[in-house]
Amino acid sequence: MGRRIRTGMKPMARRPRHGLPDAAARGEAGASAVEFAIAAPALLLALLGSFQAALLYQARAQLEVATQEAVRAGTLHGARVEAMRDALARGLTPLYTHGQNLSALAQGYATAKVAAGQATIRVLSPTREAFDDFAEQIRDTSGAWIRAIPVDHLGYRQTNVGSGSHLSVQDATLLKVQITAVQPLIVPFIDQIGRGIYQMDKGLGNVGLPSLFGVRLSPMTGVDGKTRWGIPMQAEAVMRMQSPVLAEGLPSKASLGQGQNTDPGNDEGEDFNEVIPIYDENPDQPGSPADTPPPGACTGGSPFDN
Repeated sequence: MGRRIRTGMKPMARRPRHGLPDAAARGEAGASAVEFAIAAPALLLALLGSFQAALLYQARAQLEVATQEAVRAGTLHGARVEAMRDALARGLTPLYTHGQNLSALAQGYATAKVAAGQATIRVLSPTREAFDDFAEQIRDTSGAWIRAIPVDHLGYRQTNVGSGSHLSVQDATLLKVQITAVQPLIVPFIDQIGRGIYQMDKGLGNVGLPSLFGVRLSPMTGVDGKTRWGIPMQAEAVMRMQSPVLAEGLPSKASLGQGQNTDPGNDEGEDFNEVIPIYDENPDQPGSPADTPPPGACTGGSPFDN
């Protein structure tokens, strides 16, 4: 009588009330989709921004190399800005060359030429005051007399400080240049954000909206004539002059203080780079006009006396 009889039937599972577990699962899935939709644009922006930052780092490194080449060209050509600009284009060519054939190289050089043409080249030293302190009448490579800062025998020249530049002639022959070039934003979506920020800021009268990567954007024109937006980058280099320093392109100390690089010109109307014509009809005859230096020229003896 006390035995339990097994019938082989399993007890029935209790059915959920009103389907609550299924509704909770669907709610969690919907919440995950919403969270992904919110986080995906931010993650995509961070990923594309990382790509653009890597490209900017590469461009910054190449600008350093190109600046070295530009300043080197300036030391060989009397600190002329145009010579430095041509060398800057050659230094930037690897940045814009995407291929290993001559056609890609030519296209890269053309693009670099346009970028270098829009770059800002500021000669920080020597200044026009240094030129006024130490310029002499010397012969150029063609034998003509010009007015320039000499670069020969600097170790034996006097170290007196100039009254206008407050530099010695040794320091006045150090060429220091600052180059600012704009690197365009080329990563998709990042360039659109940059364009929108720039246009909005321009439409509001340059009120200074939040910039991209902490830097205000600048426009630049590509080789195709289209305007792009990019980030300005700066690089500096210092080298010893290997040729006499000419007055062309040298800024004044006042213009450097104002952040300008305009040629202040000569208030006295004198052209410092004007070649003095000296015709030598009989170079073998002593005392011919070609052997007679103009006033103020360095004429033998001790070239180190100022």
